[in-house]
Amino acid sequence: MSQLTALIAQAQAGLSVQQNIPQERWEAIATQCGAAEIAEIKTRIASLKAAREAVEEWDGDTRDDLYFAIANFTRLLELATAYAQGE
Repeated sequence: MSQLTALIAQAQAGLSVQQNIPQERWEAIATQCGAAEIAEIKTRIASLKAAREAVEEWDGDTRDDLYFAIANFTRLLELATAYAQGE
């Protein structure tokens, strides 16, 4: 079972709602990701991309939020995959 949601919640601890998770915390999450978490990251990216396609063209704020979420999860996937492969 994936622990990704719990890992993200831990990374958000102490941050205000307006604050983004800092890069070093994303890196810390990546070091704790196994196969289940990597699979969930891939699923989340696909879901976010589908959601972005469904957003109306005029809703730039939502599209931007989804873009940044996709970018964060894509970077997390790269880091987690590298750690899983021992790089």
